[in-house]
Amino acid sequence: MKEGLYKAEFETPFGKGSGVMLFDRGRVRGGNTGLYYVGKYDVTGDSLHIHLKTRRHTLDGHTASVFGMDDITVTMEGMIDGENITLDGVADEIPDMQMRGRLTYLPHQE
Repeated sequence: MKEGLYKAEFETPFGKGSGVMLFDRGRVRGGNTGLYYVGKYDVTGDSLHIHLKTRRHTLDGHTASVFGMDDITVTMEGMIDGENITLDGVADEIPDMQMRGRLTYLPHQE
């Protein structure tokens, strides 16, 4: 897995969302227009494991969490295929709701 910035797309039965995530030396940071994500990750072979917390930073009334809750802990497992990663995840607070997602590497441009 390349370290760097990824486009993140998520979907649950509650809805769809997107944002960005930055992966750097075992730490992941990211967000969208209403929420931010902070956590850790590790890679074993072609498998990615992410454990993060989400928090709301802006009360805009337009950006909903794909889980329907703002302050949650999410665990995701992913399969790495080059610059793309497919994800399956679940929030501790809503263990019966599955999340699917995709990360796409964004090449660094100077």
